[in-house]
Amino acid sequence: MEEPALHLVQAFVAVVKHHSFAKAAQELKMTPSSVSRLVKTLESQIGVLLINRTTRAMSLTDAGQRYFSDSTTALEQLRQAHQRARNEGDLPSGTLKLSISVSFGRYHVVPHLAAFLSAYPHLQLDLLMTDRYVDIVAEGVAVAIRIGTLPDSTLIARKLLNNRRILVAAPDYLEKHGAPAGIEALKQHECVVSTASHDGELWRLFGPEGEHAFRPRGRMRADNGDAVHQLAIDGQGIAFHSAVTMSESMRQGKLVQILPRWTGKETGVYCVFPSRHIGPAAKAFVDFLVTRWSGGTSATLAGHTPGDHAPVIATR
Repeated sequence: MEEPALHLVQAFVAVVKHHSFAKAAQELKMTPSSVSRLVKTLESQIGVLLINRTTRAMSLTDAGQRYFSDSTTALEQLRQAHQRARNEGDLPSGTLKLSISVSFGRYHVVPHLAAFLSAYPHLQLDLLMTDRYVDIVAEGVAVAIRIGTLPDSTLIARKLLNNRRILVAAPDYLEKHGAPAGIEALKQHECVVSTASHDGELWRLFGPEGEHAFRPRGRMRADNGDAVHQLAIDGQGIAFHSAVTMSESMRQGKLVQILPRWTGKETGVYCVFPSRHIGPAAKAFVDFLVTRWSGGTSATLAGHTPGDHAPVIATR
């Protein structure tokens, strides 16, 4: 048996909904006679009388009542299916290339990527995790997350979090060597030296006595932030590292902040874009991260205040 066409079912539902062929015709932008013919065609195709008609009134048969109930449910499900398809069509798609540092990415970005991919099923991620400087224009990166003070450039940046470097050490190290009583006492301690950036080998600390420049000494040097992080946890010395990077280990008791009145300058965590035109995928990713962090879903960032969400434009 031939299945009735959708427009026949829609005509029948409109008639029942309005209790009138004339009003159904207005909704469907047809003539009443045309609507009547559609309903008769539907009844003929399914072989059941759906509407009792007289010159003065109309009423549903028992079969018509059941068919109306089933049809309205089916049409609503179809409407919802259309809406879901339209919504998916509006979602970002394609490949989004991201650049993040190793430690920060491992603790604060990667744990959220599965949820992001679930929310945006048409997106693919190309993740570049490295502590080297990435030329995001030359390497085709859509979004880079960078920690620290941004150099002047034509790139577009948005501050996500406030941040500063802090001095940390493992409880085991402090138990063996004691905590430095003051800034000058750092000279007697082993330090884990970062060679990943120009300021990793000269620590600039700011505290009650102003600025103090300190060149750390130690048996361990590394050009990778994750390595510095782990070496500090392993008790190899004092590290001077980003607070947001160290925060999870501090929360777990693996690291302890020392000389808390002495820190690096206030900096930030930024997302950086290659141009003023920010694509929908890049915008969706950054908005998603901000929501996750500010919504308390990332306990690792507790205590770090969100940055200014307005774009920060640095130009040469």
